[in-house]
Amino acid sequence: MNAKIAWRWLGLTVIVTLTACSPAQSIAEPSAPPTLTATPVEALPDAPTTTATVSAPRPSPAPTSTLAPTATPAATVAEAPALLTSTATFTPEVYLPTVMKDWALAVYETQITLTSYAWEQALRSSDPGSAYYPYHDLERDAVGPPAPRTYTVVILENSFTRITVLPYLGGRILRWEDRLTGQRLTYENPVIMPVNANWGYRGWWLATGGVEWAFPVEEHGLNEYLPWEYQLLSGENWRGVRVWHTDWRTGMTIEITLRLYGGDNTLVITPRITNPTAGAKPLMFWINAMLTLSGSNAPSASLRFWVPTEQMKIHSTGDGRLPGPRSLISWPAFGGRDFSHYSEWQYYLGVFATQAQGAMGAYDEGSDLGLVRTYPPAAPQGVKLFCLGDLPSDIFTVDNSRYFELWGGLNRTFFPEDYLSLGPGQTLTWDERWYAVHGIGGLAWANADLAAAFKQTAEGVMVGLFAPRAQTVDVVVKQNDLIQGVFPAQVGPDASFRRAIPGSGAGWILELWKDGLRLAEIAPY
Repeated sequence: MNAKIAWRWLGLTVIVTLTACSPAQSIAEPSAPPTLTATPVEALPDAPTTTATVSAPRPSPAPTSTLAPTATPAATVAEAPALLTSTATFTPEVYLPTVMKDWALAVYETQITLTSYAWEQALRSSDPGSAYYPYHDLERDAVGPPAPRTYTVVILENSFTRITVLPYLGGRILRWEDRLTGQRLTYENPVIMPVNANWGYRGWWLATGGVEWAFPVEEHGLNEYLPWEYQLLSGENWRGVRVWHTDWRTGMTIEITLRLYGGDNTLVITPRITNPTAGAKPLMFWINAMLTLSGSNAPSASLRFWVPTEQMKIHSTGDGRLPGPRSLISWPAFGGRDFSHYSEWQYYLGVFATQAQGAMGAYDEGSDLGLVRTYPPAAPQGVKLFCLGDLPSDIFTVDNSRYFELWGGLNRTFFPEDYLSLGPGQTLTWDERWYAVHGIGGLAWANADLAAAFKQTAEGVMVGLFAPRAQTVDVVVKQNDLIQGVFPAQVGPDASFRRAIPGSGAGWILELWKDGLRLAEIAPY
């Protein structure tokens, strides 16, 4: 990537100045870490931007840390100057309108108890010649037994969604809960333990669950096991939390800002990668969501994937009926098998989509719960699925719990040719919008504003609609160009829409309209 290229969609930007917090517990850096300086920029939007930008960072003070904050810092909001003049402009989309200000919104710290092995005592300095130096090796025989431990977490919530952030372990999202259904979307390992396998770039990894930020290399990154610094954020009709860490090898800083708005169950995820050094740095960045969606702590046979691409590139697999790494297979069907169904992933398999269409998702038709990821297609290009298949659970946990991984990446794949370079003094940032979906019976299409199910049944077709905020859309169902039904649908996070249209045969099409514009034309699955 040319670091001088800039992508910008329309949006507003404000500056939020807050007190920074850091976890009370810590893991010591190696005895001689590289000398680095990094200044995370304190620019946070009061209304979400739809920006994917490479720019030179603006001067700002480095965040300060307090080990034991006693109250949520107050926010000071002021308008910020434009980051830069864009060289490419894309048609803007209005994602989040002005909404009522009496919705429940909160961000606060609390403590939780988790069972954890004593893995920190097994950390060892890595060899200076290793690919991941100065990050730690792990002496597995030195890991102590599991015991209850107390961790400080940050709760970010509104009326529809509750997010639990664990700064001590890579600033990850530990839990993502749909408050309307009471269901948890994310996998949560009942124990925090290093995997019993050579997984990850360092050769060891904590399969804690939730959503992790993999940086600055492929797989699970390098710093997911370290404490990250964090801030609690507050603005008009939104609350948020920012986590960040400076890479020990390159000096680049990774920041993740999470925001929830009143009246909307969308989680806005804003990565920001800054290179404050004098040289260009290679990088990868991926968001790895470890999910179940089943209502229990393992995926079910009712799980189905929605990825709008015609082909997948294989990363790795234990399936002897599939070709090897880097091979292309058609999607969703290949060799007479439909891989959009989780039940078909009988052996471990990881695949990258060859097309980035701005949205992807998964839905469990048994629990009637799903997750949609949307992103600006001009910037992050990575879409990946991974399922454990035949890999036993005792590799990463102490019970029979399991998960699947839904990845969104800045890079196209994990392969070396897909590394990007961030120039000296450059910053890369963009917004993604993720939201839980429920009550629509499946997933056939989605964007940042709407998710739709369209399924052919023995009696006709079933239509389902969900919106992360309240709105009205017009639904048109056709069969062989003949209209079989037209009706308005009022939908929102607490009001999903579902209707059966009787009929038989093929040729069905679902059209979604709003304000005289056709949003989508969808074929049934």
